[in-house]
Amino acid sequence: MTSMQLVGLNTKYYRYKNKLTQEQFANKTKFKVAYLSTIETGDANLTLKNVDLIASSFGIEPALLFDESTANLAKKLPPRVDMYINN
Repeated sequence: MTSMQLVGLNTKYYRYKNKLTQEQFANKTKFKVAYLSTIETGDANLTLKNVDLIASSFGIEPALLFDESTANLAKKLPPRVDMYINN
């Protein structure tokens, strides 16, 4: 897996873990939803500043965004988190 894919999948994993939709997470980070989608698909070449921003928004260390075990868990997540959040 590439670094971009690891960060993307881990971003998705922690977003789901925090029960945030892409729109909610985009509002929290000030990213556009389309950019967040690009991150989560592993197609965004992020700056370290953005890696730090993503990590701090989840309250985790940036190194966790490069963890392969949680990235593999993210592959099994459903396509939409909002279907699984109790309002």
